[in-house]
Amino acid sequence: MRAQWLIDLHDEFPGSAVVAAALDDALIVEPHDAMMGRWPVVLDGRPLVGYGTMQTMRSLCRVPRLGEAVFDDYAMLRCTSYYRHVYDLLGRTAIFVPFSAVPDLPLRRMFGSDQVFIRSDTNYKLFPAGVHNIAKLDRWLQTYDRYRDELVVVSEVVPFEIEYRCFCRDGRFVCGSSYPNEPYLPVPDQVRAFAETAAKRLRAHGYTMITVDVGVSPDGVLRLVELGGVNSWGIYGSNVTAFIAAMEAEAFARADM
Repeated sequence: MRAQWLIDLHDEFPGSAVVAAALDDALIVEPHDAMMGRWPVVLDGRPLVGYGTMQTMRSLCRVPRLGEAVFDDYAMLRCTSYYRHVYDLLGRTAIFVPFSAVPDLPLRRMFGSDQVFIRSDTNYKLFPAGVHNIAKLDRWLQTYDRYRDELVVVSEVVPFEIEYRCFCRDGRFVCGSSYPNEPYLPVPDQVRAFAETAAKRLRAHGYTMITVDVGVSPDGVLRLVELGGVNSWGIYGSNVTAFIAAMEAEAFARADM
């Protein structure tokens, strides 16, 4: 018996079309149906797997029975939740502060640079994460002032020559590739081992299936970019067969709990 897939086909999330093409009987959720809350009818007896945009998956997880298709716990995927377990793997200084506090921080003295990196604490990005020139930060902060009560991560800027996305289940690498630009390259052994180190730590705290994004700096040092979920994370050049098998194994394991 196979799991029943619910695929959110969306132009902004090309991975869903790749996965859907590899499945025989996936139930397709069109963008307008997701917006209106019109969901497919599923039969009992088959575990569910959802894959698509984060907006649709977040809506789906609130629907009785269909919510089982979403494995991602968005509260656990906050930086404030998982940084404590992998902070040493970041390879850079990072702090949490309210968005409203950023203008008052002595950023140059704190990070010894004219630039800082700022991202949302949440894994569903409230605003674009990026590198900012401290001297020009005020206008950007004003643009997103509506998030002034949210926590953000402020960190020193570190360069990456290439980044890899690694899907891991139960602390073991499943599939992955470089991202986000083609040509997609296979994950080197040392990156795979680094990703598994992070995944094993998180497995002990209830994160059964996650993505581990790893950056390679010009000097060859590996650094954790971020941890993410699996239902709304692009597979890029990952082996789609391995991805499907791991997602279905997770669905069956959860159904037996």
